[in-house]
Amino acid sequence: MKKRKQKYDIEEKELVKDNEPLISIIIPVYNVEKYIDRCLDSILNQSYKNLEIILIDDGSPDNCGKICDKYAIKDKRIKVIHKTNGGLSDARNKGIEVATGQYIGFVDSDDWIHKDMYKNLYNSITTYKADISCCKIIRVSDNNVSIPKKYDSSISVYTKDNYMKKFFKIKTQECVYYATNKLYRKNILANNQYPVGLTAEDVLGTYKALIKCQKIVEINYPYYYYYYNPESLTSSSFSAKAFDTLEIWDRVVDITRSSNQEYIDWALLNRNRINYTLLMQMALSLSFNEIENKYKLKKDKMLKELKKNYKELLKCSIPISRKITIVLIVINYKFFVFMCNFVKGVN
Repeated sequence: MKKRKQKYDIEEKELVKDNEPLISIIIPVYNVEKYIDRCLDSILNQSYKNLEIILIDDGSPDNCGKICDKYAIKDKRIKVIHKTNGGLSDARNKGIEVATGQYIGFVDSDDWIHKDMYKNLYNSITTYKADISCCKIIRVSDNNVSIPKKYDSSISVYTKDNYMKKFFKIKTQECVYYATNKLYRKNILANNQYPVGLTAEDVLGTYKALIKCQKIVEINYPYYYYYYNPESLTSSSFSAKAFDTLEIWDRVVDITRSSNQEYIDWALLNRNRINYTLLMQMALSLSFNEIENKYKLKKDKMLKELKKNYKELLKCSIPISRKITIVLIVINYKFFVFMCNFVKGVN
């Protein structure tokens, strides 16, 4: 018994370095029993060891709750919270509320991460005295990860103003909304960081964090593996939840008006961009007539707003094909829908 205890003490000393501050990693868990082992194993195998791993079982109907409890027995760094279902934002907010780390990160339970992700995010956030450090995300449909040559591990340092240009897609089409590829200083996150009951929650949660920042650092390498199932994706589906993005961007505009007036034009531009995006999604749906009848008032309002402001979108650095579709929608949306249906029929 004495030898075993002595060995355990040595392993513990090797496990956590004295100078490593605690990082809290929040993982909302819901209906992912097929994928959660892969996710948790990638976190337990991080080269950065001083972790507080917070699993939020969001009332999952499958065996996720039991799997979380088993992992907690295996590793004392894991804390499990079982709660009634409240959605992704509610689970993340709960994790922020109970987190005790100096830094916070988020991982979605069907994704997984490179073993050095948090070590490199921590090194970059401290080296450059930043408020947020982030890495690239790569979309994967299986366990095989192939990294394109365009990634080189170079580091870019941004002021808040410069990073806001990326957030609002000014002269870029890169999406930087994601919550999960970042490491945050805890003091820039609030217990109600993410909007409960709405999709596209990353947009608002990330914006609320960015407005509290002075410096953001980004590693040009994809340490975060975003899993998507090709069989579950369809470009023709449309539901009422799609309109959540309107509410999300309305809130971004409201926050900007009240506290960040210098970004108001960019916020309004992106709010108008959502009108175009949703009108496109409706047009590409297999059941447009049904959707139009159901959401006619919303559709008419979005189309009116787009017609009023579309010239500002045409000035943006968006692909020429997208500019053409904007013009076609503004000129005659019904004809544009007809052409979409015709093309789908040909294919």
